[in-house]
Amino acid sequence: MAERTPARLRPADETEAAHHTRAVLARLRAARTEARDKRRRSIAYTAYCTALLAGIWVVPLLAAAARAGADGRLRGAAAERLLEALPALLPALLATAVLLLAARARWQGPVRPEPAALSWLVPQPVLRRALLLPRFLTASATATGLGAAAGAAAGFLLHALGAGSWWAATATGAAAGATAGCAGTALAALVQLHSDTGQRREAPLRRTAWAVVTVLWLLAAVSLAGGARAAEPVVPWSGPWGWAALPALAVAGAVPAAAGWAGAVLTALTLVVVGRAGADAAVRVPARVLRTQAGTALRVQASLYALDLRQARAAVRATRSRAPRRAVRLPYPRRGWLLVPWRDATALLRAPARLVAAAAWTAAAVGPLCLDGAPAGVSLLALPAAYLAGAQLAEPARLETDDLRRSAPLPWPARVLALWHGAVPAAGLLVLFAAGAATAAGLGLWSERLLLLPALVPALVGAALVSAYRGAVPVHLMIGSMTPLGDTGPLAAVLWQVRGPLVALGCLAVVDGPARGADLGADGLLWPLLVGAGMVWWAGATARGTLRGR
Repeated sequence: MAERTPARLRPADETEAAHHTRAVLARLRAARTEARDKRRRSIAYTAYCTALLAGIWVVPLLAAAARAGADGRLRGAAAERLLEALPALLPALLATAVLLLAARARWQGPVRPEPAALSWLVPQPVLRRALLLPRFLTASATATGLGAAAGAAAGFLLHALGAGSWWAATATGAAAGATAGCAGTALAALVQLHSDTGQRREAPLRRTAWAVVTVLWLLAAVSLAGGARAAEPVVPWSGPWGWAALPALAVAGAVPAAAGWAGAVLTALTLVVVGRAGADAAVRVPARVLRTQAGTALRVQASLYALDLRQARAAVRATRSRAPRRAVRLPYPRRGWLLVPWRDATALLRAPARLVAAAAWTAAAVGPLCLDGAPAGVSLLALPAAYLAGAQLAEPARLETDDLRRSAPLPWPARVLALWHGAVPAAGLLVLFAAGAATAAGLGLWSERLLLLPALVPALVGAALVSAYRGAVPVHLMIGSMTPLGDTGPLAAVLWQVRGPLVALGCLAVVDGPARGADLGADGLLWPLLVGAGMVWWAGATARGTLRGR
């Protein structure tokens, strides 16, 4: 029988329930004094470690950026282009942050009672507002504080690039980050409220939201590339994501000061409306949603402690109920050797989000190579973006390693099977790179360095297959050894999981070639092919070791 939200109480009943709620919470507060003190000490220790790490790593970097900005070392064509693109870039960043916070609520919302309160207190006749609202306020305050810290750091870096005084840039950056954290938490409460009842109704709204963010990022990419900027005056006024950026844009000189004050007023009004809606939704989250998300959070936490990102991703995917739709079917292959590519292509067509993500990462890879005269660090950003595009297309190989029963009936050995799994990603990358180069040429951004991308395909696909067939983390890596900086086990496990792309991208980056801004030559194309041959061999060896005995 479906669980329902408790009906509204009469005034007399509500007064009595409030009295009982206060008595129960006071008794529990007294009984849990020791546990609460232990939790506070844990939070204080976490805050101390965070402040210590920030003082060791973040503060020196910010101080170095401030000195470089004062000396003029950060000023230049790239900095000017970034500042000119701020009216399109900042709204895209804020909209993405808010949407990611809201999307996370589909499996872990801001209302997270403790396991003891969830199993014993939630089913009791106590007022849900007194029980759930403090959790929402705590989550909102935490997200707002973290957003303010990140925004303040970003604003200070913009000052180093020449965007106004340091205190004004830092303050407006902190305000923008705090706005994103607060608004994202409020929207997350609304998503959590309907996470198990409105999947089909929310699907069009969710797709519309991501489409808006995609458009914002396309406009930002065009602005960064130095293209047409006709939409830049419109983007900051296009919605709350732009209103929150107006004060920072006013400090940077991109908009008048009056526009900054107007954006602050509109943002404050938006936060009042959204915050009130989020608080009302937080107290109405059904108990079944709280129980389901608590179980999912425990599974994700256990997977992260074991550094098993695939299990964490599988736990999150299990909470997403998809509306039934007609499955895409490709014609059955007439030859046996086409079976694996046919299955991979079918799997990708049935997950269009992977194709969209691959196209987006391809655009991110093409962009830096089109910037003639850009520093080597900017050109090298094309390598990880291109790898992530290939990793999206290699998802069918990951699915097969998660469930070995899929490949058990196939007659090929593991090494040959891994190579067949690379056929579709290689073909897909070649098509995407060709489309990206054609688009760049059509926009007048052609560069000879774009010819490097096809030569990267074997190395990128090989690295993606190594990651797909890596298997579980060996136990001996998790043990590690103690050092003055801590246990080396987690670091070794992380390096083991990313060893494929780390080796491939490292080998591609160390040689002075087109990826580092040099002119295109025969040696610049030969080295990626040699790296690709080594990565393909490594992928076959990794698959043979992982699938041994299937």
